[in-house]
Amino acid sequence: MPSVLWAVVLVAAVLPSNGAFTVDPAASALRFTVVHKLHRVEGNASSMEGKAIVKDDGTVLAMVRVPVASLHTGVGNRDEHMLEALEAGKFPFVVLKGLARLGAERQVPAGPVTLDGEVDLHGVKTTAAIPLSLKLQPDGSVRARGSFDVSLDAHGVQRPSLLFVKIEDACHIEFDLVLRGDR
Repeated sequence: MPSVLWAVVLVAAVLPSNGAFTVDPAASALRFTVVHKLHRVEGNASSMEGKAIVKDDGTVLAMVRVPVASLHTGVGNRDEHMLEALEAGKFPFVVLKGLARLGAERQVPAGPVTLDGEVDLHGVKTTAAIPLSLKLQPDGSVRARGSFDVSLDAHGVQRPSLLFVKIEDACHIEFDLVLRGDR
């Protein structure tokens, strides 16, 4: 059902080369949505971790990892079924790794930037091009926002059903990540 992922990229007005940034989980959010013909299910991740490194040439390497057990919809029974469908004991994390290019100036772009990434969900890796909106915050942190869809079928997830009708294949992921420079 869910995933995350999730996603990250980071930068700062002019970001330091070989600068490292860490996702601030307390200031960040990851939400997911799946749809069944009878209703829409929304959930979130209560835990995540992530890092991003800005290279000299403006390339950003990023990774976000979300424990499957931290995914919640607010309904205990449904959450248990979700953990079963995702085989949380066997595949405990959803991981997004990616690369973005900012250019040698290492500046936060005014428009969207694309994270060319790999989503690892349920033991299956797929590629994703994720558009990100980046914004430098007054405290020097970077806020990365975006959304993308993950195919549950492509990741080998048995889609749950209600009244013999399965949920739709697409799991929509939205993220709002705050990245702080490592000191």
